[in-house]
Amino acid sequence: MTSRTAESRPESVLTCDAAVVGGGVAGLAAAIHLRQGGLSVLCIEPEPFPHLRVGESLDWSSPGLLAELGLSRDALVGERVATFKRNIKVVSPGGVAAGQPPRWWGEPPLRFEQLTLHVDRQAMDDRLYARAREVGVEFLWDRAARLAMDGARVAAVETAGGRRVEAAWFVDASGRNVRLFARQLGIRRVDYGREKVSFWCYLETPCENEGTTFYVEAPADDYLSWIWEIPISPTMASIGCVLAAEAVKAERRHGRRPGEILRDRLARFPRFAPLLAGRPELEVRATAYRCFVHRRACGPNWILAGESVSLPDALTGNGVTAAFRHAAEGARWILDARGRGRLSRRQRRVYDRNVGRMGRMFNHSIETAVYRAPIRRGFGLTAAQSIYVSCAFTLNALYSRFRPRRRVSMLVFGLLTAGAWAWIESWSLLGRLAAGVRRLRGAGGRRAGAEAC
Repeated sequence: MTSRTAESRPESVLTCDAAVVGGGVAGLAAAIHLRQGGLSVLCIEPEPFPHLRVGESLDWSSPGLLAELGLSRDALVGERVATFKRNIKVVSPGGVAAGQPPRWWGEPPLRFEQLTLHVDRQAMDDRLYARAREVGVEFLWDRAARLAMDGARVAAVETAGGRRVEAAWFVDASGRNVRLFARQLGIRRVDYGREKVSFWCYLETPCENEGTTFYVEAPADDYLSWIWEIPISPTMASIGCVLAAEAVKAERRHGRRPGEILRDRLARFPRFAPLLAGRPELEVRATAYRCFVHRRACGPNWILAGESVSLPDALTGNGVTAAFRHAAEGARWILDARGRGRLSRRQRRVYDRNVGRMGRMFNHSIETAVYRAPIRRGFGLTAAQSIYVSCAFTLNALYSRFRPRRRVSMLVFGLLTAGAWAWIESWSLLGRLAAGVRRLRGAGGRRAGAEAC
């Protein structure tokens, strides 16, 4: 392929070694890895840059994955594209709880990453796009509409503009709303939790905490709602809320607009009073989502990556990391298999299991430990946070360090994810018991008081 963009070329059939559907973080990352591996790469994306995306708080595995793409953590901070993320702070009526990776994470033999980033997503995505162009990725500004199949193999992607893109390899990073391959190939997905709605805006404010701050008004609610504050630069913060979709629908039926809903939620915390003062209108963005994991992540000559295959909940902070991880691992399998022209059964099995296990672990853990009520009501919000973090963060760090591929490591991580599931479920059961005991004691106290009267 030439260095010109595919948009400038008149032919209706385009050929390349690898076609990537979608120019989000997963698609750009996969395109960069594949191009760096020596393949000619065409990325099909309907929306020219810049893109407006949310997902600014990265977990502790992201800096290493960014470095593999040619973007260093310190350079992003120096260019004011990112700020350091040193901790997670939770503000609730019960007080303030802060957490950060323990010191032993960074010591031998583990040496886990202890410092990660918040990012200005538009600026970071622009850096990824520039990096993709720099290494020679071509772009076709069009919408991928359908697949042309050759048995279980994808032969081509056909676009809304009448182009046909033929390739030896395909990556679907079209996102959660499109999921082109999964929809056309009939790949089932498993949903987690309730449908949720996010409202957010960007406000000028000095950075008060070098970390992500969460605000929770009613920790004992049946289903958790929360507010985030993420400093994406020294003078700008991403601020938003996540609510159950049914709660938003109820407010919308009463005529409440997104800006009013967000302002009302923020106004319940003193921190936001000076930020809202003098701002009659907020420039609010919104998105609805429900977390999921697909049952298959790849085929003979194609892989799913990013939100096309798995959507982690925003509260995990794992969405961007998962996208980078899928791109790196999927590209590696493709590059290893290019001589054969197809992924082996073992390669497909490993990729399917790794994507599925990590997606299920994060979504099951956050839903059971934090969003649902039993652990919060039984032991409190801080305990629920600690129970989730102790398994999810540690397992994520171990996965990032060892990247299981062979039989023994796959077995070990299978046991670890099964253990994480059992850990969370056990605490959920204990939370129900603790909450039940508390209710019985409260009822007994009320009866004793009534008898005394």
